[in-house]
Amino acid sequence: MKLKLEDLSFSYESYDQRSAPPLLFDHLFLTVESGRRALVLAPSGSGKSTLCSLISLVTPRYNAGHLEGSISFGGKSYDHSSQLLDFFSLVPQSPGDWLLATTPEDEIAACLESLGLDSDEIAVRLDGELAFWDLERYRDSSSSLLSGGEKKRLALAVAFATKPEIVVFDESFDDLDARWKSVLRDRIMTSGCTSVVTSCRFMSLFRGLFDDIYILSDGRLERISEEEAERRLQFSYDKVRTGCGRGRLDVRGLTYRRGSFSLSVPAFELEGGLVTSLHGANGSGKSTFSRLLCALEKRGSGHISINSASADDRTLMRSVGYVFQNPDYQIFLPTVRDELSYAFDFLRISREEKERRLEELAHLFRLDLDESALLMGYGKRKRLQCAIYYSLDRPFYILDEIEAALSYDESLEMVRLLASRGAGVLVISHDDDFARAISDRSYVIEEGLLHEVK
Repeated sequence: MKLKLEDLSFSYESYDQRSAPPLLFDHLFLTVESGRRALVLAPSGSGKSTLCSLISLVTPRYNAGHLEGSISFGGKSYDHSSQLLDFFSLVPQSPGDWLLATTPEDEIAACLESLGLDSDEIAVRLDGELAFWDLERYRDSSSSLLSGGEKKRLALAVAFATKPEIVVFDESFDDLDARWKSVLRDRIMTSGCTSVVTSCRFMSLFRGLFDDIYILSDGRLERISEEEAERRLQFSYDKVRTGCGRGRLDVRGLTYRRGSFSLSVPAFELEGGLVTSLHGANGSGKSTFSRLLCALEKRGSGHISINSASADDRTLMRSVGYVFQNPDYQIFLPTVRDELSYAFDFLRISREEKERRLEELAHLFRLDLDESALLMGYGKRKRLQCAIYYSLDRPFYILDEIEAALSYDESLEMVRLLASRGAGVLVISHDDDFARAISDRSYVIEEGLLHEVK
């Protein structure tokens, strides 16, 4: 089924009555012929997620804005997203925000029931997708306990279970480990669906996958070649150099267990002035280890020290800044200014000094102090997370999947800024080429064991 966007212009509703809202899209055109695969590339904040929500008719119906132009599927226009259920699926950038049922089984079944399928057909499709995405063992578990990558696989299972003719994948390769990135690539290649994929960067596994590649810039789409996409958006840079370090964090003999999941860390070191990377499959325990380092989880046994002194929970909380994989777990105040000001409220500094620091943070992290924190793009919210922790000036930072929804250049910029004052930075990433290239030391979690990669 052909997807067509014709002469599309869009702006969100302005909350500032003094000025007209800026156009996010300006006479944008896109045609994806039946069965073809299109890639839309752009940095964070360019409107990729908005484009996906416009195609799925979620915006402007549920996200107020002004839309001009037409969107058609197979030559027909529709008024409501519910009319697309029979032939359309969207895989959202942050699937955790879209999960409604309590378990993976219920999540997939609810979607299939909405199509009016009989119970036998629902069972066949449900079992098939759970098996394909290796979620069978979690079918009756709480979806909230899944890792970021497992939630992404659940969203993909829901999307493909309906056997759609058109699928929109919003940054769907992010949060997936190397194995599942390859699986998703093959599924898109063989599905026969009309597909639109958005991404901040051109990955090596994209080669040969897409019929059409576009750059989204200044509200319009420019068609480019695969060679041009590689040249402009693929990974290429050197290690981060940070100078003198500010301390050292050591882990010895740490263990953790929750239900059937266990993690063992015989030895781990995070040294100030260096960038360390941590790799592992989805659900292997990378985020769990991060929470242990900043005392958000209780370890079973083992020892954590900072500068050779035993570190209790209070010390870890004050020393380790953890930039969550999902920025919405850490952003809760109305504006960027409010979020950044919160840390300064506990300091005895003048109003002038506070404003000077706010302006400095806004400049370094390319943020608008008066912008609504919750309405910003996903990638910009990640930059806000980093700005908050930069203002706290911690000696150690953990960046959990920082490259998800950020370009390579933006990801490197965040690592450099947080490391610039001698902090030790732990980068958790599924992009092995990126993480290993910028890090001085690498660890991996395999079968519940965290060990160094020599």
